[in-house]
Amino acid sequence: MKAFKFYAAHEPLRLEEVPIPKLKEDEVLVKVRASGVCGSDLNYRRGKARPYKTPIILGHEISGTVEEMGEKVEGLEVGERVLVHYIISCGRCAQCMRGNDNRCRRRISIGAHVDGGFAEYVAIPARNAFKLPSNLTFEEGAIIGCAVSTPFHALLSGGFKAGDSVAVFGLGGIGIHAVMWARTLGAGLIIGVDVVDFKLELAKELGADVTVNPKVDDPVEVIRDLTDGWGVDLALECAGVPETVNYTLNSIRGKSRYETGKAILIALQPGPVKVEWIREGLVTMPGDHTMDDLRRILTLAERGRIDLTKTITHRLPFLELNRALDILEGQTENVVKVVVTQQQ
Repeated sequence: MKAFKFYAAHEPLRLEEVPIPKLKEDEVLVKVRASGVCGSDLNYRRGKARPYKTPIILGHEISGTVEEMGEKVEGLEVGERVLVHYIISCGRCAQCMRGNDNRCRRRISIGAHVDGGFAEYVAIPARNAFKLPSNLTFEEGAIIGCAVSTPFHALLSGGFKAGDSVAVFGLGGIGIHAVMWARTLGAGLIIGVDVVDFKLELAKELGADVTVNPKVDDPVEVIRDLTDGWGVDLALECAGVPETVNYTLNSIRGKSRYETGKAILIALQPGPVKVEWIREGLVTMPGDHTMDDLRRILTLAERGRIDLTKTITHRLPFLELNRALDILEGQTENVVKVVVTQQQ
């Protein structure tokens, strides 16, 4: 099969012919139909992060069809449409038993520890294959696996409640879906912050009440004006740059040192985060999502509670994966989510 392998930072991924993975008895072979290009894939190429082995086939936002099944697999059928939950957990440790498979002591990640979806086929544990509703496309299924599920988990793990005020800093693949989830889950006020006008316009269309371009206005001042000086209840940092980290931490502060909300740092942080005073507030860094999150998201998406048709801005053929990474990195076009696709 054809697969793109990562060997080193600052190099293009190498297209190679590699063997189709052999299945274990509890695994399924997925014929990949769509793979989302995530910021973490880009961080590997930039050298800002490293996968746990090299060479490796990257890609963790994956959807496709079941091609083959191990002898002990039940509940799935060959040809069934699925998306991939990229966290492989033990299912037996204390955190797994609590439903926190994202915090499993033995967890590994598809596309970081083991080969992922930038290939024609990928082998995964059968329990990691979630059935894709018939009214969702493979492209939508792929991005549900991370870009859609990560901000959903971040909001819920951060203690979001209906009626809360929410600010989202950075309106890329994670941030734009954070805006959408805040709207779907009942936020009282949603503020989107970015330096790209296209993303601000899209955020407004998808649920933001107010958008702010920091090149024009100070977002912290705007937020304090909108909240009677209290700051927002939750601020999500989705860009991973020092300026947005500072904005996030300051946007949850009110007029006194006792008035603080919750800062949720989703993006890979550029360095140590200095927190001076958060009284009964919270600064947290959420981790991925859980199987239960994915189950809930698929139910909501199937019922049309969230519309993913406008956030996939670029679709490219699988063989143009390196160009897809270039588009995401360059941001020279109106980019939110980039997906590479393969024919049946």
